[in-house]
Amino acid sequence: MSKNILIVDDCDTTRKILTYMVKGAGHSPVGAINGLDALEKLAQNEISLVVTDLNMPQMDGFELVESMRENPDLKHIPIIMITTEADALKEEKGKDAGVDIFMSKPVTSKWLSYQIMKLV
Repeated sequence: MSKNILIVDDCDTTRKILTYMVKGAGHSPVGAINGLDALEKLAQNEISLVVTDLNMPQMDGFELVESMRENPDLKHIPIIMITTEADALKEEKGKDAGVDIFMSKPVTSKWLSYQIMKLV
């Protein structure tokens, strides 16, 4: 069954690639350009999973995750964080904030599809 998956990344190219991957996994992508835009999309759509970048203007991925985990209406939604800055400290900070899966860019379609399947 197709789920709405929110893709949050300030890079148009990355957002398009992730959109293609999400569609390929049989789901419906919803795009957002940063954390603030993501919160608006979460309020307007029924979202089953969030795939977010870490570094974005206005509200980064950590701030988005913290905002979601503090909101009773959003705290149940699984979150995958994908970043070029994957290191043990950032991964630990992400897990502490509430990230379910922390991944390094680049990701393959097959690996992302597998992670999505595990969470939805």
